[in-house]
Amino acid sequence: MKKLTAALLIILCFATVSFAAFGKKGVIPEGDPITYRGLKVTENGVSIILMNRGDKPVVFNAALVFLNNRRQEIGDVYIEKTTIEPGGEAVFKDLFLKGDYKACRKAESLRWTIYELELK
Repeated sequence: MKKLTAALLIILCFATVSFAAFGKKGVIPEGDPITYRGLKVTENGVSIILMNRGDKPVVFNAALVFLNNRRQEIGDVYIEKTTIEPGGEAVFKDLFLKGDYKACRKAESLRWTIYELELK
């Protein structure tokens, strides 16, 4: 009985990881030193926190696209140009989401398009 319970727990641990869509925090590809956390999709829009892990101020401007399991775009968000100080963060709340918020919550992955990334 203990072996069965242990086996079920292990299977459930791996199953929950495989069903996770995208992370609430992570690294932006080609966006070093900018990272994100607190990614949340609601019916009011998208909230996200961008953090500067570098030692210089950064000017950042990008778009975030939500992709389904067939790599089709199901929604996107524009992040306006902002300056983030070293070790600082920029908080965006209720950004306009172009697309279905319910489908974006179930997105398989994210695609970032960086329009501007300038170290000052």
